[in-house]
Amino acid sequence: MKRLVVAAVLVAGAGLAVVTFADASPSPRYRLATATVGDVTQTVTVSGTMDHVNRADVTFSSDGTVKTLTVSPGDTVTAGQELGTLDTADLRAAVDRAAAEVTAAEAALAEDEAAQEEAAGRSDELTSRQDQVRTAQSAATQALTTAAESLAAQDKACADPASRPCTAAVTTTRAAQEAVQRAQTTLQAAIDALAGSVPTQPESADAVAKGQASVDEAAAKLVEAEQALAGATLTTPIAGTVGAVTAAAGDVVAAGSPVVTVIGKGAAEVTALVPSARLSTLAVGQEAQVTPVGTTTAVTGSVTRVGTLPDASSETVTYPVTITVADPPASMAAGSTASATITVAAARDVLTVPTSAVRRGVVTVLSGEQATPTPVTVGAVGPARTEIRDGLAEGDQVVLADLDSPLPTNDQQPGPAGLTGGGPVRMARPGN
Repeated sequence: MKRLVVAAVLVAGAGLAVVTFADASPSPRYRLATATVGDVTQTVTVSGTMDHVNRADVTFSSDGTVKTLTVSPGDTVTAGQELGTLDTADLRAAVDRAAAEVTAAEAALAEDEAAQEEAAGRSDELTSRQDQVRTAQSAATQALTTAAESLAAQDKACADPASRPCTAAVTTTRAAQEAVQRAQTTLQAAIDALAGSVPTQPESADAVAKGQASVDEAAAKLVEAEQALAGATLTTPIAGTVGAVTAAAGDVVAAGSPVVTVIGKGAAEVTALVPSARLSTLAVGQEAQVTPVGTTTAVTGSVTRVGTLPDASSETVTYPVTITVADPPASMAAGSTASATITVAAARDVLTVPTSAVRRGVVTVLSGEQATPTPVTVGAVGPARTEIRDGLAEGDQVVLADLDSPLPTNDQQPGPAGLTGGGPVRMARPGN
């Protein structure tokens, strides 16, 4: 039989009566759930920025003023299609000036060679040695250009001096510098041989080398001017849809600055930053459900890259993870954000309990009136249910909450199981 004890306390001056009810039974009351067989899916949710794999930011290869742009956002274009042009008046003038410089340099070189022939007499030997000097000078000029390009590439590659690209770049630069030394040695030998053919004007041998260097320099400028003129036409390298146009006729644009963005058919990527604590659960090939911002419809993707170096721009330790969507919808616009739910573990037809029943690998099992903390081996951890691989049997009653325990405060930790959980739940008072 149950009995109630009523206690009344009168607080002097306040007229306040406090009444409490106490149950005669000392047994606590529990919220319970049953270990059952079911499915568990463990996920990690991230958010990141969208981009398209098949995307072209089309640029002019020359500085200049836009003369025409023939496309607008939404237009469909084909690979190689002309999208716009620059005003070519200045570019054509630059080509004409460079061509004139080539002509002048060649004429000066011809005068130097003619002077040698007049002093030494025309001969096959003299002509051969003049040719050797010109050839050696051109080779030396090319070697110097290659060495300069190799050194610039090395500077970029050696941001991380210990990386493989840096090591390869250093090797390439060393080889290019050695080639310069060989070319200069060959050139000097050719100059000396030519000087021996014109004993009355040995200094004129240097004039041939310098004249050939001037011809080479002028020819290089002509090539650059012709390339700049060719770069005045904007063409798309891929077929697709125009996503953006960032200039208009009359605007001054710089070489390499995107003017038209073309989005081709193909995959899209979401790049997200993941805390180091979650990185170990992620792997290439895991399935993800990607939801573009502003929509509620998810599309299927997969993890295609998991970074091994932390992101340098992040204030906390995070790692880049890339999720690829093979067939993105129109709502997945480049530069927009999207959330992704990655499935990191899944278990089918396994023993499960509510996730809230598990605390640091321990669940509390109720048998009769005895509540016993029991270590368990945990598998996949879902938002509602957790896989139990060892330590429990189907039908075991696990404690979700001790309802007689005081509610946690700021300086108290929650009870061993919390107050919520999925699966079959019932209220119980042992002994009832």
